[in-house]
Amino acid sequence: MKTLARTVSIAVLLLAVPAVGQEAPFEPTGEVRFHVVGALASGASFDDTRVVGPTVNLTRREDGSWAGDLAGENLSLDVGERRATGPNVNLLYSQKAGRTDVEGLVFGRRIRVAIDAKGLRGRVGSCSFDLARKTAVLRGDVGCVPGASLPATGKATLELIGQAADEYPPLPQLALVLVAVLPH
Repeated sequence: MKTLARTVSIAVLLLAVPAVGQEAPFEPTGEVRFHVVGALASGASFDDTRVVGPTVNLTRREDGSWAGDLAGENLSLDVGERRATGPNVNLLYSQKAGRTDVEGLVFGRRIRVAIDAKGLRGRVGSCSFDLARKTAVLRGDVGCVPGASLPATGKATLELIGQAADEYPPLPQLALVLVAVLPH
């Protein structure tokens, strides 16, 4: 009987050990969803330490840098209060008077986007955006040069969920989500 009790105790301990090393499950605090009528749809979510979506999976390291993949490229970013830099990435972001600006170069594509109480305006690669804000939903026009991932022009919707809809959403998370979600 003692042998059975010891065996059961050891089995329970061995099964419990892997659970100790596991990370907490990802529970997003914000999300961005982008839809173009009759075409593309994409989205990504984030929390304090992760950015996750079909084209992005980044994690904040203990030293404050971020690593993972974005748009099919491995990535290691040094992140500061106003800038994220790494191989083929130089991204600047700022917030002032209820406006969030994101601009720079990511894998050779120029990004320059501004989000405020009126909406989202800007360019990513060969696509331009002019979306008016209706609460946390922005609607309007998107246009891309022929050969891009979208039709030449279309109607688009951008949904800001959770912290993404805040007056001052968390950075660099929002900047990284926009790079992952907006067509180029």
